[in-house]
Amino acid sequence: MAAIKLFILAGQSNMVGRGELTELPQELKQPNFQVLWYGSDGWRPLSPPTEPLPWSSKYLELRFGMEASLGRSLSESLYQSVAIVKYAVDGTDLGEQWQPQNCTLYCAMRDRANMAIADLKDQGYEVEVAGFFWMQGESDALYRSWAVRYDRNLARLFAQTRRDFGADLPIVYGMVSGDPERLPYLQTIRTAQQQLDQRDHRAIAVETESYTKSDTIHWNTASTLKAGEEFASAWLKLGEPQTPLPFTPQPQFVMGLAAFVLLLIGAAVFSWSARKAKA
Repeated sequence: MAAIKLFILAGQSNMVGRGELTELPQELKQPNFQVLWYGSDGWRPLSPPTEPLPWSSKYLELRFGMEASLGRSLSESLYQSVAIVKYAVDGTDLGEQWQPQNCTLYCAMRDRANMAIADLKDQGYEVEVAGFFWMQGESDALYRSWAVRYDRNLARLFAQTRRDFGADLPIVYGMVSGDPERLPYLQTIRTAQQQLDQRDHRAIAVETESYTKSDTIHWNTASTLKAGEEFASAWLKLGEPQTPLPFTPQPQFVMGLAAFVLLLIGAAVFSWSARKAKA
């Protein structure tokens, strides 16, 4: 049975993507048989456009998101095939819509990921959910009530994702950026994202402030591709879950231990001989 690492992508519009097919480098336009993509019709080799998906806006025809470069970066770095499934929806918030306890967008994402996993298993793959990629927060930066709860809500989302897909699941997420006049609580969201990055040793935040945009919020094609490469690099920094190595004694340790044992034996023999002589 062939093993394959599966990566889940979720979030709002910058995860959906606004990449222009006409601006995509030629090498990324070709079907990538090392990267499986779960599209509307099931698994196929990754080949943009990847949008729109059934729940995406219809005007996103012939577009793509960070998966175009993320998949290639991961497969080339790992020297193996990878699989990607995405569930991202424009203009959505973590304050209510993505909260796991509300079971709306989160459950839809989880169900799609599980369907993708089941389909891979039916094809003979042994599936490892190897990472969760999250890009979201702009909507929550619009309202104080959502922004002040973002730290807690993001931690809850990640905790539930790990309960569903693996306790040590590596998570990569993007720092929000944009116009503070349009996103009045932008800094509150960014602070929450920075704090979680410091607390969660299996999650890492990717800075996006330098990304260029096609409008005040959405990344252009170049930055969409840059995001895929940088999210992949961040995941590689997290590495595989660390398993303690078996203890292998060094020769110096073995010799020292043997000498110590002999010393103890000698002391015991001397003590026994002394007691016997007195008797």
